[in-house]
Amino acid sequence: MPTNKLWIEHTERAAWDSVEALRERLLKAESRLQALATGVDRVPQLLDLLDEAKQKYAPDALGHDEIVAQLLARIERLQAELEAAKTPEPTVVSFAAPLPRPRLDSDDLDEPRRVGKDDDDFDLAGFTQTMQRRSDDADAEPPRDLERLLTLAETKLDDLTELDGPALRDAAVELAILAGRIYGISRLKP
Repeated sequence: MPTNKLWIEHTERAAWDSVEALRERLLKAESRLQALATGVDRVPQLLDLLDEAKQKYAPDALGHDEIVAQLLARIERLQAELEAAKTPEPTVVSFAAPLPRPRLDSDDLDEPRRVGKDDDDFDLAGFTQTMQRRSDDADAEPPRDLERLLTLAETKLDDLTELDGPALRDAAVELAILAGRIYGISRLKP
């Protein structure tokens, strides 16, 4: 065995460094073990919760680590969806000219009758019958002056905001009759 003083010091220092490194690793392992030991009584509950999560959210996971990975991926995806939903959609403004409207006397306005209407649906045939009946029952001769008819229609239209129920329906019929008279007079004028 060599007796070189430098070699002995070097060997001794290397041995002490190894001992210190082993002590540090031992302390780290003991602290991890103590952290795990505090929750050992909850491990069965944790495993049951992981099995339940596997059935609901990660049925194709093979181990507990895959269950946790899939749950984390799902959480991240849901958080991204939530953030996307919170972000307001930008308002789109179109400066294009509106499409031309069909003329009132155009055949394009005739819509096919719908089959299987609910009671709440608007019944155009009933509305026109009510208009015809109300127009026929009117005693007084309607004004033939276009300006007078427009003023009456404007007054009726202003009154609509204060009405509801049957009164609103009656006012709408009267307004439609006025609109029909305005249409008829406007066709007579060049």
